[in-house]
Amino acid sequence: MSVKANTSGPAPWGTMAIDMLAIASFWGVSLAIVNPIGDFPLNDDWSYGLTVKHLIEKGDFRPMGWTSMPLITHALWGSLFCIPAGFSFNALRLSTLTMSLLGVLGAYLLIMNVCQSRWVAAMVALTLGFNPIYYSLSNTFMTDVPYAAITILASVLFVRCLRTDSNLAFLTGTTLAVAATLSRQLGISIPLAFAVSMILRRGIAARNIGRAAIPAALCVGALWGFQHWLSATGRLPALYYAQTDQLLHMLADPGTLIRNFAHGTYIVLLYMGWFLSPILLLAWAGVWVCHKKKLIAVLTALVGVMVVRGEVRVLHGSSPLMPVSSNIIDKGGIGPFTLPDTAILNCPLPALPPVFWLVMTTVSLAGAALLITALGMGAIDVAQRARLSRMNDSEAAGIFFLLSAMIYLLPLVVDGFLDRYLLPLIPLLAGSIASISSHFPRITARGSRFAAVMLLGPFLFFSICGTRDYLEWNRVRWKGLNDLMESKQVKAEDIDGGLEFNGLYDPMSVGWVRGDNYLIAFRPVPGYILIKEYNYRHWMPRYAGKVVVLQKNPLEAPKR
Repeated sequence: MSVKANTSGPAPWGTMAIDMLAIASFWGVSLAIVNPIGDFPLNDDWSYGLTVKHLIEKGDFRPMGWTSMPLITHALWGSLFCIPAGFSFNALRLSTLTMSLLGVLGAYLLIMNVCQSRWVAAMVALTLGFNPIYYSLSNTFMTDVPYAAITILASVLFVRCLRTDSNLAFLTGTTLAVAATLSRQLGISIPLAFAVSMILRRGIAARNIGRAAIPAALCVGALWGFQHWLSATGRLPALYYAQTDQLLHMLADPGTLIRNFAHGTYIVLLYMGWFLSPILLLAWAGVWVCHKKKLIAVLTALVGVMVVRGEVRVLHGSSPLMPVSSNIIDKGGIGPFTLPDTAILNCPLPALPPVFWLVMTTVSLAGAALLITALGMGAIDVAQRARLSRMNDSEAAGIFFLLSAMIYLLPLVVDGFLDRYLLPLIPLLAGSIASISSHFPRITARGSRFAAVMLLGPFLFFSICGTRDYLEWNRVRWKGLNDLMESKQVKAEDIDGGLEFNGLYDPMSVGWVRGDNYLIAFRPVPGYILIKEYNYRHWMPRYAGKVVVLQKNPLEAPKR
C-alpha cells in the first residue's frame, strides 16, 4: 500500500461546499429518526432554560444558584431562537442543533486547513457529529455542544491566522474565543495555545508578541469583568467558584493530585481511543509504512500498560469494561437516567450485552495506544524538522491544537470530570494528528477507507438508536406527568418526577422534592401503588420499555 502525505493545494470551495452539504444532509436525515421535538427539559438544561426564560421575559440575566460557568453566551444564543414564538424547550433545542451542525462543518474545515484531504476531513466531521455524546447532547440545551462548536470555529480562524496572518481571521477568531470563554471558563485554553503557537511560528518580535497576547488578554479581561459584574449586582451563583476552590484544595495535596492525574489521564485515553478510533486507524496506516517495527513494539507495550491499569481497577472493585466514567454513556445506552428508581434507588435498566462493552473496551485500549503512538511519532517528526528550519504552517497548527487540548484537559484530570466534558478534545486531537504527522495518509487505499467506515458504523448506530431511546422515554415520562397534573389536578410539589421535573417546578430543591405522594419511575417501587403505565419501544438494547405513574400507599411506608 502506497501512503504519502498530501502536499496538494486546497480543494476548491465548490468541492468543499458539496462535501459539507452531503454531511449536513446525512446528519439531518438521522434527526428524522431521532425526532427531537418535545417541549420538555433534558438532563441539566432545565436550569439553563429557566435562565433564558427569565432573560427574555424580564430582560434580566440571572443564572441559577448551582451554575458554575459564565453561561451568558449560551443564554444569549438560546434567546435568539425564542424570539419568533416565545420561550420553549423546542426552540432551545433548535438552537443547539444549529450550533451542533456548525461545529460539525467547522471540524471539516479545520482538517481541510491543515491536511487538505477531503476524506480525512469528512471522516473527522462525521466522527464528531455522530459521537454518542456529541450527537445526544445536540438534542438538548446543554452547554457542551455549543461550547465545543464555538471553540472549533475559533480554532479554524486562529489556524488560518497562523497560516496567512489574516487580520480578519485574527479578529473573528478572537471574538469567538471571548464568546467561548464567556460560555465556559476553559475557553481560555484556545487563546493561550494560540499565543504560544504564534510566537513559535512567527518568531519573537514586538508585533508578533502583541498579536499573540491580545486574544488571551481580551478573554481574561472579559471573564474577569463579567464575574465582577455578577458579584457586584448579586447575580453570582452560589456554586460558581466551587470547582475552582476544589481544584485549589487539590493542589495542596500532592499525593492525591498525582493519583487523580494518573487516573484521569487513563480515563481520558480510553475515551479518546474509542471516540477517535476511525481517525486513528487512518493515521496508523501512514505511520505503519515508515515505522513498522517500532510501531509493533510500542503498541504492544502501551496496550500492555493499559490492560494492567484495567486490572488495577478490578482489584479496587471497579469494572474494567467501558464505560468507566459517568453521565451520558451508560451500561444501558445513552442517558442520564434520572427517574427516582434509577437515580436514587440505584435500580438499573437492562444493559447492553457484555460482549458489546468488551468490544468497545478493546477498541478503546487499542485506540489509546494508537493515539499515544500517533502523537509521539508526530512530535518526533516536528522535533527533527525544527532543527533544520523554522516551524512550518502545519506544525504550528499541530502545536496549537495539542496545546489547546492539554491546557483544557489539565484541570479536568486533576479535579475530575464527566464524560461529556471530553467533547472539545475530539476535533483538537484529530487536528493535531493530521497536522504534525508527516505520515498522515492521503487515503488512496480502499482498505483504509473501508476499515475506517466500518469503525464509524457502530458510532452511527449507537448514537442514533441511543438518542432516540433517550428522547422516547423522556417523551413518555412528560406525557405521564402532564396527564397527572391536568387530568387528576395533582400539584407539582406533590410529585417526584425526576431531576428535570423537580428542578423545573421547584429550583430551590434540586434533587429533592417537597412531597412525593406521586412518583414517576421505570418500574413499581415499594410503598407505592400503580396508577397508570405508558409503554414505548426501546431499540438498543431491544426491549419493551415502560414508564409508570405511582401513588404512595397510605397503608405502607415507602422504603426510600
